[in-house]
Amino acid sequence: MPGTEQKNPHLAELVDYLKDFNSTTVRLEESYQRMQQKVETLNLQLEEKNRELSHQLDEINALKRKFDNVIESMRTGLVAIDLDTNITLFNRAAEEITGYDREQVIGRPYALFFSREEDAGSRDAVATLHSGCAFKDVEDVICRDDRVTIPIKRTTSLVLDDEEQIVGAMELFDDITELKELQRDMQNKYTVEALGDMSRQVAHEIRNPLGGIAGFAALLERDIDKSDPRRRYVQKMIEGIGALDQLVSDLLLYTRPLKPKFRTMDLIKVTAEVLAFARLKYDALNRLQVHQRYAVDRAPARIDQQLYHELVLHMFQAAARKLPSGADLTISIRTEPATRHIMLEFSDNGPVPDPEAAAKLFMPFSNIAGKNNRLELPIVKRIVEIHHGSITTDVTYQRGTRIIIRLPLKTDVDTG
Repeated sequence: MPGTEQKNPHLAELVDYLKDFNSTTVRLEESYQRMQQKVETLNLQLEEKNRELSHQLDEINALKRKFDNVIESMRTGLVAIDLDTNITLFNRAAEEITGYDREQVIGRPYALFFSREEDAGSRDAVATLHSGCAFKDVEDVICRDDRVTIPIKRTTSLVLDDEEQIVGAMELFDDITELKELQRDMQNKYTVEALGDMSRQVAHEIRNPLGGIAGFAALLERDIDKSDPRRRYVQKMIEGIGALDQLVSDLLLYTRPLKPKFRTMDLIKVTAEVLAFARLKYDALNRLQVHQRYAVDRAPARIDQQLYHELVLHMFQAAARKLPSGADLTISIRTEPATRHIMLEFSDNGPVPDPEAAAKLFMPFSNIAGKNNRLELPIVKRIVEIHHGSITTDVTYQRGTRIIIRLPLKTDVDTG
């Protein structure tokens, strides 16, 4: 038909368009599929990158925690400041040394918490920040939060970034209070040793002519008739010479180096023997009422026998010199198996010492209640310490004076 033939070209053109559309759709589908595959691949790669980044972040956080733990575990104080001298880091040791909490100091100026003397040339983190000079082992003092001044030793340095640009400064500091005390103790030790050497020399210089004086005084006493009143003055002179000789002997005992020879002995037996001799030497007229109380049959201890003799003699001498006639002096020994100690106690019913006097009892030549404290108790303290013991005054004892000596308890007695 003629009309149908006229429409066929349009229909063919439409068919071509449909074919092109189908081809394009196929290509788009293929492109979409390829794009989906790429997206899936990218998603997989992104997930892998995220896992890697997460792992790296965990490692960084772990390193940061380790770094923080190291900083917090340091016994040295650490403080860091920024370019405005505000504190950015303050570790636990810094808190303990200064008394400040980090919440008080973080973000605040360094100078508020660490006193600085610009004119004196402070050598701290701020000085390092401004000058670029690092300082090492500089001794200084700081004022704690409780206003107590303590000595410190500090080391400072600049803080740089990855591009070597200055971003702040930091300092490490240690509390050297104990070191300073040790240095003072050592200095005192050297001083005491020097004084000891001098005292021994002086004691020998005194003792040499003292023997001659005592000999001449004895000859003078012998030549003076017993009825002559001048004889009493000679006897007083002899007594004074004897007291001076005893003081020289005590000074030598207190200052000379002691080399103990320990052996295990029964403290009760040794104490009873020495007390018998002490009464004859210092209380021949039986002025004191002496009581011995032993709570156990034996009290083994490792002692230097000669030094322990001196300990008991000097304790008795101190009591005899202080107590009035008729006073009671009680010597008791008991053991404390739980702590492995022997308790040797000297108690009397004389004057009760006040706390200040009790603190001075073991100080040589200290003034107690207007009287000069001699060397008896300081010598006792030295001997006790050589025996690894302790000596104290019982300040709760209100009937007089009670001195307690603690010595290590042993389980065997040397029979040799």
